[in-house]
Amino acid sequence: AGRRFLRLQLSAAPGQDRFRIGLRGGPDSGPEASLVEYNLREISYEVKTSTCHELKVLARPDDPIVFHFEDEHEAQKWWTVVSCSLREVQKAAEGPYTGTGRPPLHLLDTTNSLPVSELETSLPLELARKEDLAFQLSVAIELGDQEGAVRCATALAQQQAALRILPKEPCYPASEISMKVAVEDAVCSANITIQVHLYTTIADLRQKVFQDYGFHPSVQRWIIGQCLCVDDRTVGSYGIRKDGDTAFLYLLTAKVANLSEQRYKEDKDWVVLQPAPSSLLDGSSARRPSSSPLPKTSVSHGSKKADIVERLSALQLTNLLPSHAQTPPAADVAPLSPVQAGWSCPTCTFINKPTRPGCEMCSTDRPANYVVPGSYRPDEKELWRMQQEKEGVLQYQQALEQERWQNFQQLCQLDEEALVPTQEATECRICYLDVEPGEGVLLRECLHSFCRVCLRQLINCSEEPQVACPFRDESYACSSHLQDREIRALVSREEYERFLERRLAVAESRAQNSYHCQTADCLGWCIYEDDVNDFRCPICWALNCLVCKAIHEGMNCKQYQDKLQFQAQNDAAARETSNMLKMLVQVGEAMHCPVCRIVVQKKGGCDWLRCPVCQTEICWVTKGPRWGPGGPGDTSGGCRCNMDGQRCHPNCQNCH
Repeated sequence: AGRRFLRLQLSAAPGQDRFRIGLRGGPDSGPEASLVEYNLREISYEVKTSTCHELKVLARPDDPIVFHFEDEHEAQKWWTVVSCSLREVQKAAEGPYTGTGRPPLHLLDTTNSLPVSELETSLPLELARKEDLAFQLSVAIELGDQEGAVRCATALAQQQAALRILPKEPCYPASEISMKVAVEDAVCSANITIQVHLYTTIADLRQKVFQDYGFHPSVQRWIIGQCLCVDDRTVGSYGIRKDGDTAFLYLLTAKVANLSEQRYKEDKDWVVLQPAPSSLLDGSSARRPSSSPLPKTSVSHGSKKADIVERLSALQLTNLLPSHAQTPPAADVAPLSPVQAGWSCPTCTFINKPTRPGCEMCSTDRPANYVVPGSYRPDEKELWRMQQEKEGVLQYQQALEQERWQNFQQLCQLDEEALVPTQEATECRICYLDVEPGEGVLLRECLHSFCRVCLRQLINCSEEPQVACPFRDESYACSSHLQDREIRALVSREEYERFLERRLAVAESRAQNSYHCQTADCLGWCIYEDDVNDFRCPICWALNCLVCKAIHEGMNCKQYQDKLQFQAQNDAAARETSNMLKMLVQVGEAMHCPVCRIVVQKKGGCDWLRCPVCQTEICWVTKGPRWGPGGPGDTSGGCRCNMDGQRCHPNCQNCH
């Protein structure tokens, strides 16, 4: 067919389904040739491609109307008109949906991505889609349509759309609230009353004060309930609920707020041309084109009538800018407050008393460089607060000291116990089983925890005199040890006795100059010094000769060795002992005394030793007497060690 022009027409007529959309022929179709007309609530419109759109009648979804456009720009314009019309119709039908089973408007988002040729072509189309989805999301939430809300929210999340979702005004009570406002700057203060709704936002409040009193929004700092307010939240969210609830308005200087005179004039001219914020209007004024009533100032006893500019000009805001002058509505005013001494809060500008450590409104700390004036005298209220503060500090210190004492008592009680049980569920690092609270053991030296069974087996299998902590990982091995009281509490009495025996055996084997009692099955042993030749066992009380390595009470070493040689002919034990002494002499671990010829041994120390029988001093390396015939000091004989600076033997270790 030839080229055909169409035009879109939106019509409104009396009745329930008053809004309708029609497709009409162009100039070549004759005068007012109507092709088709539908109620907007009965259709859905979907974008298939950049040049193909589809309109469906909900009653006949299988018979769509498909539009093919020759130009992508024309297709975009067509989509913009249709989508905007559907949104406007829905906005006009505000209020809960009470249709006869029909769903709300269907403005579908296509699942096919449109081919984009130029950024300026696709951007408006994408923006319109996001607006449509946001509108459908609000309608679905209002109607309780959970599936529809999830579908729209998912689509918006996929597009990463930035939204601002707030409840509508019907969600709040319709009645107005008389909110008291304390207005202050660095010098003076004043009190006013403003009529607000719970849904009034802080931004609307700023604009209202700007319109009525000339205080620019950038110099306003609102504080409600000790919170520094933000523009997007409502007064109801900050705790304003009933008449008489208080808000605080602190005013900055134009210099602090970076407010220029040109910007102030431009914003003032703009706000004069704007209607009053809808959130500050009551129910009746919201339905007629009139501005909201101006805020009313409070009336105090003894106050006089005056223009409110005389009151608020004392706040030094009317002198911020040369041209800042306005005549707000008249009201009853209270007397001006005297100049208040104190420090200004760097956050909210509230003037606090000099002795107050933090801001009374927002709890900000007092500036560190502020010094309390010496002439300041606190009033009774401030003295009471300071007294309460001192008592609070004292109570805190007492509570802290009591807590420390209780902790000390618990530590003392815990130290008296043999084992420290685990307080939490843990995993044993030996068997890797879960250990319930109280079933594990926390080692005192390293604070590693294990189950009792594994620690008991570790003690019973230990061959060392000290039981090391078994904690190991890829980068660390614990070097701590179990304490004796922990070992004693983890094993039975018999197991602990065996552990002590193993510990003593290892200690004896590793100790130098150790000697074990020669009594059969005796556990006694000692560590002897070089000048000691006898050892009385503390267990069997036998007297051991450290020279002969035997017990021969009632005989000296020569008598014992002579007897041993005589008995060696018939007694196997004596023969074995005699052979041992001979072998010691042969390997150089023993020698014969050069005078009495008994076998003697050097236990340690230097190369000097004394025969236990004849008391002859002997040089160990030369195997001869240390001195000459004259005895000690006679260097005419003997080994002559250290004579002329010469040692008696290359292996001599100082034999004098």
